[in-house]
Amino acid sequence: ASFAASQPALRPPRNPERTPYPLHYRPYTMTASPCVLLLLLAAPLSASPLRRHRTAPRQGIRSVVQRARISSSSPDVQNGERGGEVGVVPRRMMMGGLMATGMLFGGKGRRSAAEELQQDETMMEAYFGCGCFWHVQHEMVELEEKVLSRRGKQLTSLTGYAGGKKLGDGGKVCYHNMRQVADYGRLGHAEVVNVNIPRSNLKDFSKRYFELFVKYELPGVTIVDRADPQDKGPEYRSVLGIPGGVRSPMFAEVEAACKEVLGSEWSLMEGHGNEPDTLLKRRVYVMDSNKFPFHPAEVYHQFHDDFQSPPYGKDYNNLRAVMKKEGRISETGCPEGMLA
Repeated sequence: ASFAASQPALRPPRNPERTPYPLHYRPYTMTASPCVLLLLLAAPLSASPLRRHRTAPRQGIRSVVQRARISSSSPDVQNGERGGEVGVVPRRMMMGGLMATGMLFGGKGRRSAAEELQQDETMMEAYFGCGCFWHVQHEMVELEEKVLSRRGKQLTSLTGYAGGKKLGDGGKVCYHNMRQVADYGRLGHAEVVNVNIPRSNLKDFSKRYFELFVKYELPGVTIVDRADPQDKGPEYRSVLGIPGGVRSPMFAEVEAACKEVLGSEWSLMEGHGNEPDTLLKRRVYVMDSNKFPFHPAEVYHQFHDDFQSPPYGKDYNNLRAVMKKEGRISETGCPEGMLA
């Protein structure tokens, strides 16, 4: 048991049969309770002041490509207390309080339907997968920082699973584990990284995704494929998910990015779920994320070093604790470690 607890980050042997639970979350901002605000705004001036309280190694690639040379292709009020009697509230003060509270419901504290629609029109979620999700997450985090100027808890890139037709008991989708609980490989899912971005930046993130495919130069042949071909199986296939898939009006941005980076030899194919491995196929399956949604991975898989790259550093690894504290990631109901 002590050994298992000390080894939560080990990846298990590749499952020959290959397939978490990930809960979707939508970050939101909560201001002071409307009832407390109403009392604050409507109370007579003679009432006692409101007191605010704050709570306090992986193997090399030689198993697939021998001796390959790899080169990158490129205040809030939480517990308000009032002393004394509130007394009779004048009508005009009560109406003023109600109007102010109404403005809060339609303003920063709670978005109106129009603002929700505007938010939906300008932001989107997309997921990307090619091989192990650890290095893909690191690249997407770096792009969020560079292009969107996000830091710390503002980051949205999370590892997870998508593209399968089935879910485990209770909606679980889990990494390979000794207890055989909702194994993502057996359920038909692939490792992916989900990110919430402005729609106008979809091409930027798609381009960076296609740049993750690297070049292997061999005598007489050049191969372009994922950076970790030793990870074989459908769970490491190349997938990209956007709302609507190939029928989305945004698909043209994905096509343009693919052609710009990989050329016309690569194909973007409609995904129908449970696809086979794409290794050496020069193919990416485009999934409709409405039909094949993202399932967040276990906590221990978030912001993890990739074994075939130098360590990403403590600042990066510590994002796991930051996101957990903010409630952005949480245990999924799956085993937190292959031996757990």
